[in-house]
Amino acid sequence: MENNYFAAHFTIYSEYNMLDIKSCFINDYCNKSPHSGMVSLVYDIIGIGNILENHKINIGISYKKEPGRQIYSWCETPVNGVIWKRVYLNPGSYVSTINIFCDNDIIEKLNKLGIFVNERYVNFSFPFQIENDHVLLQISYKVIYVLFITIAICIFIGALWRMVQNSYKYNE
Repeated sequence: MENNYFAAHFTIYSEYNMLDIKSCFINDYCNKSPHSGMVSLVYDIIGIGNILENHKINIGISYKKEPGRQIYSWCETPVNGVIWKRVYLNPGSYVSTINIFCDNDIIEKLNKLGIFVNERYVNFSFPFQIENDHVLLQISYKVIYVLFITIAICIFIGALWRMVQNSYKYNE
């Protein structure tokens, strides 16, 4: 997304994507994630990351229908222009906002790059959606996983029992 001064990019990484057999365990999505739950949000301030390295940036997440009510908010310093945050999100429509306060130091550095900021605050807004994933399918995968571990434990105990029985027969 661009504003009058510079650009920023927003990406959602769904952290548990084991249901999507065609893909890797972690997928990236720009504005719509098919999986709810724990997600990683990555904010990339393009082109001026080195200018903002020592400055805190305010980030917030709110429901799209209630933009004034933030459910998450934090202040973080970007590393190489990138901010990464893990949050838990239920299905729904959200808006993530970035608010960068440009102090005199930042304004001076931007001016040297030919970027002239008229306002002290530079804002970005990223609407995104978390869709309802298949909860029943997730539960069935967990049940299969627990069943597999239970069978493996039973096989191990059975093999151990045979070894004990065989050693008992040889000792008689």
